[in-house]
Amino acid sequence: MKEEAKRSAKQPGLPPGTLAFVGRKRTESVRIRVVDYGREVLETFDLEQVEDCSDLTRRHTNLWVHVSGLHRVGVVERLGHCFQIPPLILEDILNTGHRPKVELLDQGIFVLLKFFSMDPITAVMEVEQVCFVLTEEALVSFQESDRPIFEPVIKRLSNPRSRLRQSGPDYLLYCLMDLVVDHYFVVLEALGDRIEDLEEALFDEQWRELLDDIHRVRRQCLFMRRASLPLREAVSVLWREEGSLMKETTQPYLKDLYDHVLQALDILDNHREMGSALLEVYLSTQSNRMNEVMKVLTIIATIFIPVTFIAGVYGMNFEHMPELKWPWAYPAVWIVMIGVGVLMLFYFRKKKWL
Repeated sequence: MKEEAKRSAKQPGLPPGTLAFVGRKRTESVRIRVVDYGREVLETFDLEQVEDCSDLTRRHTNLWVHVSGLHRVGVVERLGHCFQIPPLILEDILNTGHRPKVELLDQGIFVLLKFFSMDPITAVMEVEQVCFVLTEEALVSFQESDRPIFEPVIKRLSNPRSRLRQSGPDYLLYCLMDLVVDHYFVVLEALGDRIEDLEEALFDEQWRELLDDIHRVRRQCLFMRRASLPLREAVSVLWREEGSLMKETTQPYLKDLYDHVLQALDILDNHREMGSALLEVYLSTQSNRMNEVMKVLTIIATIFIPVTFIAGVYGMNFEHMPELKWPWAYPAVWIVMIGVGVLMLFYFRKKKWL
């Protein structure tokens, strides 16, 4: 997960519905992108003044309003007032640490998701919050950063024959959610490749440097699983929702999205178990290597025990030791000590201790 040096937090004790941004502090400007589309119409422009959003509700085509950046609370508040988004929903939108969910409103549907991505160079997992509010007038989406994560959907809108142009905002909501879930598989594939690399590296010489990488992968899997589990319930609620906002023609696509979420969770559980198994293999490998080192040291110490005994006996300073007067005593002692060592090595190898 991407480390965030400074994060703003909401002060405790504030009444419900108080708008305060909770998340990483940013300085870039907030961008409001408007996509007005229909069977024969496609118009894309940036809304320079948030006060002009009241004019958007008078259009008779499908409307998608995308907000990039949540750190300007005033902009989000005025936009919510324009599209009649309840203050409690705006509070959840501004809290980037909120869990994924789907909430059915009196006049709309609120969807909160987590968008995951993986840096291919640093292998750092990045996560940001995306929210969608589907109303009778439009689909309003909120993104924590200004990354163009929804560009593939915008390119599909440029095709007048696409299903997006022929359908309403409910199908657009499905497409955006499906894009978020598709990125889960991209991250899961990167995690799987990283786990395979770590598994192969466990038996190489650089095994001491793998512990931090293993812990990082396990933390990424746990964090992604914690953020993905509520998504299963959220998509299920949206799939089974019966109302005028979600048309019957969109229900099969939501069912397919639900299957994708279940598949992603199964892969994630598998990666999590593999990460735990990697840690166990690492600890077992480290223990085996330590046992090998201790075995070698023990064999060396065992060989030198009789040699040390012989050297200690003839190192005593007694006057009456006849062996010390013999001319061949010194080489004889060397032969005996070397012979004892060779015999012990032969015995150890016969016992397959070496």
